[in-house]
Order: sequence, then C-alpha cells, then structure tokens
Amino acid sequence: MKRYKWWEAVLVAAMVAAFMAGLPQNAPHSPLLSTPGSPPRSRPIVALTFDDGPSSPYTGEILNLLTRYHAHATFFVLGSEVAQFPRIAREIVKQGSVVANHGYRHLNYFQVGITAIGQDAARTEELLKKERIPSVPFYRPPFGNSNHTLVTYMAARGYTLTLWSIDTRDWTGPSTPIITARVLTHIRPNAIVLMHDGGGNRSHTVDALEAILPALTSEGYQFVTMPQYVKDLGLKHAPAKLPLSSPVQTKSSRPS
Repeated sequence: MKRYKWWEAVLVAAMVAAFMAGLPQNAPHSPLLSTPGSPPRSRPIVALTFDDGPSSPYTGEILNLLTRYHAHATFFVLGSEVAQFPRIAREIVKQGSVVANHGYRHLNYFQVGITAIGQDAARTEELLKKERIPSVPFYRPPFGNSNHTLVTYMAARGYTLTLWSIDTRDWTGPSTPIITARVLTHIRPNAIVLMHDGGGNRSHTVDALEAILPALTSEGYQFVTMPQYVKDLGLKHAPAKLPLSSPVQTKSSRPS
C-alpha cells in the first residue's frame, strides 16, 4: 500500500474532518441522479467505477481496500489490458465487484465512428468470454464521448451506456488530497464516481480511495456495483435514462 507524505496525510485528514462536520444529514439528490418513483432506501448508495484497467499493482491494491470496507465497484476494463492481466480481471469478480466493457483499444467514437466502436466493444466481450471472466452488460465509451445514437446502438446490443456524475480527473495526475476533495465535496446519494485503475501511475488514486472509503462509510453510504445501482433505483427497464452526465467530453486527451 502506498504511503502518504506527511503533508498529504495532514491535508487528507483535514478534508475528511471538514466533510464529516459539514455534510447535511439528509443531502439532497442531485437532479442528474434522482428518479421519480425510486424506492426509498435506508442507506444512500454510491457507485465507484474504475476505468482503463486491469493493471498491476493498482487494481489489486484497490480490491484490497474495497474488501476492507465491505465495498464493491464496477471496473470498466480495456480488452488490451485484460489480455495482459486476465488473472487480475478474475480477481475483480472474486472480490465481489464486477467487470464491464470499456472497449479494447480506447477508441474515440467521434473520430472512428459507430461501427468501429461496436466492433471494438465486441472484441472485448469475446475476450472476456474466451478467458471465462464473467462480465455485466454496461459500456463506458472512452473519453466519455457519446450521443443518443450511441446510446441506442449499444442498447440494441444489450449494453447500458454509463458515464458518471463525479469526475476525479485522476488521469491528469493530481495529488492525493485533490482527488479526495473532488469526491468528498461533491458526493450526493446515487453518485457515480469516475476513477482509474489503469493507464498510468495510479498510486494517488489508491491513496485517495483509502481516505474516501472510511469517510463515506461513516456517513452511511453503501458502495454498489452498476447492476445493483440500476436495481436499487428502479432503472432496470429504462437503461437510456440512466444518469449519463457530466457534460460530454470531446478532448483527445484521456479522461476515461
């Protein structure tokens, strides 16, 4: 497990304390996430999601933290990384988290078009089946690039297209305290949090998760996978109405 520098530990502790003191007891639902007729829950839920893995050592470190806090997450894997680390992908499932589809080569939908995206996702699906790695029918487009056409296209192939409501932007290389603050200051019931377990050095993400999990656990949050999220919010029969936002990103840099 990565260790904080002393000043990072102090900042993280201060942010967690501020979060604990300042969060309302009944935080309002985000307008992006609330759903009319959603069944009431005794505990608020949050979906932690990780993109671009699996990778070594970060995916394993994240799984260890999730286990420690009885938490589960959704890992949107790249087929190219599963090909390198199939054992780690199996560990995701063994831990109780789920594997979902992020494509094979991290293609930009707005550059390559819908046919190439469909073939790329199918390649990952075929690899997961070949490696006997169970997966769930959720798809996150690389870079978050999507539109109604892609939502409909993927739905016809059995996938629910899923973006996020909190972007940690950990792919830009921020410090542990910044990643932590981006989650704790924006958290609301039913949030979908975007982080990364692959695509680079993710030690700061791992360290931030080590602060985020106990803070949200103390607030009563339950960490659920995307299938559980859909079930709990009564969205099972309306996949295109899932909370797909933040705003669509069109950068050629790599946010997810």
